Order: sequence, then structure tokens, then C-alpha cells
Amino acid sequence: MSSVLYIAAPFTHEKPEIRERRYRTACRASALLMQANIVVFSPLSHSVPIVQHGELDEMDSKFWLTMDLPLLERCDELLVLALDDWKQSKGVKEEVFFAFQHNKPITFIRESDIERLPAIPKTARKHLESKILTKTYDA
Repeated sequence: MSSVLYIAAPFTHEKPEIRERRYRTACRASALLMQANIVVFSPLSHSVPIVQHGELDEMDSKFWLTMDLPLLERCDELLVLALDDWKQSKGVKEEVFFAFQHNKPITFIRESDIERLPAIPKTARKHLESKILTKTYDA
């Protein structure tokens, strides 16, 4: 059975264009990893289209965490996309804390390094040891 990588990223912002950019960035990271045959779950990639076509509130982070954390529990690792203001994201904080509690490997990657996925560049900060993201770039 394949390992599964959970991709966390900040989303909530008062400006719709910033939310849209964050959504597209999470989708881009997911696509790069999937092209490398890495199985991923990206809550943003999954949830934003559901909100756009349903009756769910995109800003209800409490609700979304009840949907996402059980999936994170089933995933093998956490990749945090360190986009602008990611440290202020309540959702990302909860996901990181949850992953630590469950002894899951965690990697934080800068937005400028996303195009280098699926490898972990030296600029990434790792916690625990990745089993999924195995290559490391020198640059």
C-alpha cells in the first residue's frame, strides 16, 4: 500500500484573491507530487470546490478541521506549504500539532521551493524523517 502525504497550507484571508492564490498553490504542489506518483491529500484542493458548489462555509475552520484531521490521522506524513502568513493560520497550527501528537514526519517548505517538489530542498525544515520525500537538492 502506498504512503500518503497530507498537504497543509493557510487559506483564510479577508481578500478573495489571496485565498484563490493559496488554493492554486496547494493544487500546484499536489499536481507536482502526483506526477511523481506520490499519493497526496490536499484539504484545500478537496474542500474549495465543494464550498463553491455547495452550502458549506469556507471560513468555518472548526468544521473543516473535523473533516481534515481524521484524514491526517490516516496519512503517513505532513507537508506544510509555508506561504505568506502561514504561521498565523489556526488550521495549519492545528494540523502541525496533530501531526506531532501522532509522531508523523513533518516538512515545512517555502513557496519558492514548491516547483522543486517532489524532492526536499535544503531550504526545507524537516521534523522527524521523511519516508515519502526522499531526494534532497544541493541548491
